[in-house]
Amino acid sequence: MTHDIIAWLLAAGNPAVQHRTKTELLGQEDDLAETLAWITQKLPADWHKTKGLWYVYYVNALAECGLNRSLLPPEWFEPAMDRIQTKFDFSCESFMLLQAMVALGFAETPEIQKLLGQLCSGRLPDGGFLCERRKHKLDYVPKSCYKADYFALRLCSCCRRKGISLDIEDKLIAYFLDRNLLFSRQNPDRLVFTDKEGWRISDAFYPFEPMRIGIQNIMETISSLGYGNAPAASAGWKYLDGAKDETGRVILSGTLTKSYLPKEKVGKPSAWATFYAILAEKKR
Repeated sequence: MTHDIIAWLLAAGNPAVQHRTKTELLGQEDDLAETLAWITQKLPADWHKTKGLWYVYYVNALAECGLNRSLLPPEWFEPAMDRIQTKFDFSCESFMLLQAMVALGFAETPEIQKLLGQLCSGRLPDGGFLCERRKHKLDYVPKSCYKADYFALRLCSCCRRKGISLDIEDKLIAYFLDRNLLFSRQNPDRLVFTDKEGWRISDAFYPFEPMRIGIQNIMETISSLGYGNAPAASAGWKYLDGAKDETGRVILSGTLTKSYLPKEKVGKPSAWATFYAILAEKKR
């Protein structure tokens, strides 16, 4: 079945998925020229002048395609470096941007090295994070934000692949394992986010955004950190298996109304979600 799914991914007409399937699932060499041409054609010509969250989305689009800074104009990332140095606030958005920059090959820059070494200073007692703008409004020690914690954990996974160990990793892993990845600590039978289908933490959503992540990405992150076979991860695998069709392809249950990557259809097999599901199994 896996052979058939990989053949489907290679024939899906998505150069980025094809590239990452070849390099990460099959261990093959592959030229990035087609992927680079494809994604730069899909993004707005002046995307690097975009402000706010959409700038973060576009940087993530490049990272998701498996690109490297050596292939890209440096001026595209000047706003990212400025935000990392002056506006990092431990939010979902900030961790999304930082992880994408690490994935693109910026981990060894002094600015990012400095920030990676300071992340522990923003950690809450439960081991996670909460954006500064919310934390400063409270007169008590709050709980961390599940979504910010996930994107911080994804950063740990990305850094691990680059040979970098973060001192925030152990407590974040404990945070998620203590909740069986998906469930409330107070109520083990209640999902962290209960909402309509396509919006829940257990759904196959892609591409990820601050409010919605996607079960395939959660499981890939946990597996890449060495906890795919932990008993606490079993509920996650159950939900991921439930999102697949009879051939093993993941059916997309939610996506952004306006997407930063070419949209896939809800209710149809998703090349991206299927790729991450297979990658999660490989790393398990």
